[in-house]
Amino acid sequence: MPEGTAGRMPEGTAGRMPERTSPVMLYDGTCGFCTRVADTARARLPHRVVWEAYQSVDLGTFGVSEAEAAASVRLVEPSGRIVHGSAAFGRLLVLSGGPWSVPGRVLLAPPVALVAEAVYRVVSAVRHKLPGP
Repeated sequence: MPEGTAGRMPEGTAGRMPERTSPVMLYDGTCGFCTRVADTARARLPHRVVWEAYQSVDLGTFGVSEAEAAASVRLVEPSGRIVHGSAAFGRLLVLSGGPWSVPGRVLLAPPVALVAEAVYRVVSAVRHKLPGP
């Protein structure tokens, strides 16, 4: 599945997922820049999304491999839908509701989505060199 696209839990794994009412954003907890982004989002966005460092959770319950989680941020919705890369941030904003949904929808729309994913990939590649908290 290309970066920034949505997927579903693999067949047979949905029964293992604990019941969730909130989406969960899985991020790299060893990355200072990623932690800063998570802390900023927690402080400024409505509390509709739970932020978890992927190193501190059982990724199998989310249907995400360690390689996938290390490659890019993953937003796991209660339905089992998984979105990653820049699209995860677009969905995060849409799910935050209110005025946040407008930039989220823009971020998800072509051609903005293509540019956003390219920027995401560049930032992701150097994220450990960027300033953290």
